[in-house]
Amino acid sequence: MLSAVLRSPTAIEVSIKIMDAFVEMRHFIADNAHMFEQIRNIELKQAEYQKATDDRFEKVFDYMGAHKEPRQKVFFEGQVWDSFELLVSTI
Repeated sequence: MLSAVLRSPTAIEVSIKIMDAFVEMRHFIADNAHMFEQIRNIELKQAEYQKATDDRFEKVFDYMGAHKEPRQKVFFEGQVWDSFELLVSTI
């Protein structure tokens, strides 16, 4: 648009370069459309897996909140390990 107003060789040259840049962008997008679609699909799958994982964690947290600490502990080489207490204290 500027080259039509200014009518100088420099303005015309810049206008042509801008059009060439847009043509190159269009070619890049067209050539890589399949790759962009794959990335979009991967992002959707990742969001689904994240939702499923969040749901599983919520079930665990709900279970922990609704149940009392077990009396029986886990023994390992003479030491007492309370996995329930460790999980609750970690969270």
